[in-house]
Amino acid sequence: MKKLLFILLIIAAVLITGCTAKAAPEAGGAYEAAIDKLYNEDEALNLNIKYLAVDTTKMKNLTEESKKTLLKNLEKYGLIVLDTTSSELEKNGYIKDTNFEEGILFELEDEEMKNNTIKMDVSKFRSGIGAIGYEGMELKYRNGKWEIKESGSPWIS
Repeated sequence: MKKLLFILLIIAAVLITGCTAKAAPEAGGAYEAAIDKLYNEDEALNLNIKYLAVDTTKMKNLTEESKKTLLKNLEKYGLIVLDTTSSELEKNGYIKDTNFEEGILFELEDEEMKNNTIKMDVSKFRSGIGAIGYEGMELKYRNGKWEIKESGSPWIS
């Protein structure tokens, strides 16, 4: 009887522990927070644009579902959102002579999430002489949302 009770306690403990373990948060909110920060900086880069392009190819923590949500959320700026790379923009005639006259391109390259924290390099590009970004931006998920913990090292072109 004691063995049976002991086994039942172990099974209950395993089930309770398994059911209460928290899954890693969706990373889409981290990318959105980084893009929001850059979008609102150097607003001259945003003048007279109609496209907001995002290169999602180097976002290691982005699932297909959170990518759809991220791109949908970026429509809040009232622009046409494109999921594309700089070379695709050039190939399709959006970028000419290193100028994206009608839009801005966000590029984010991150590391694997650790302890609900993502470190990334982020940039906003309009032209060869009109771009800003941060190297080593750190975002942390706490209290149900993503926050910028450290902006990292800023750069401007």
